[in-house]
Amino acid sequence: MVDWTIASLMAIHVLMAVLWTGGYLVTGMLVLPAARRNDAPGFALDVLDSLKWFALGGIVVMGASGGGALWYLYDNELPEGLRGTALIAMMTLYGVFALTSVWSWYETKSAREANVRELPTRLKMAFRTNSLVATLLVVDAALINYVV
Repeated sequence: MVDWTIASLMAIHVLMAVLWTGGYLVTGMLVLPAARRNDAPGFALDVLDSLKWFALGGIVVMGASGGGALWYLYDNELPEGLRGTALIAMMTLYGVFALTSVWSWYETKSAREANVRELPTRLKMAFRTNSLVATLLVVDAALINYVV
């Protein structure tokens, strides 16, 4: 029998994870290099500005749905062993991803206000850091669901 509460929580969690991490992966791997090649920082900043809503939504929705799933599945206590360690790693990476998302938004806002001719190194570094953390989150999610 399907437990619709946990199914709903996990569906929301996974959907937001795909949108949030996917948005930053596409940005870091496609938008930033294309903007550099085509000398179009304004276009890139428009795309990067739209990601702030993914960041805000991701921070709120992922925190709420992940916390709800933790409370519902484990009665707010982490399991022991490798699964518990993987869940702690997931929560840590989520925190890092939330902080780097805010950092990316700040760098995008600063670049927009400075009316830059090319994307600043700090901005590119922020989005590449997000791409790395997003990749680690996906790997950890696979570890939690398929290995432990």
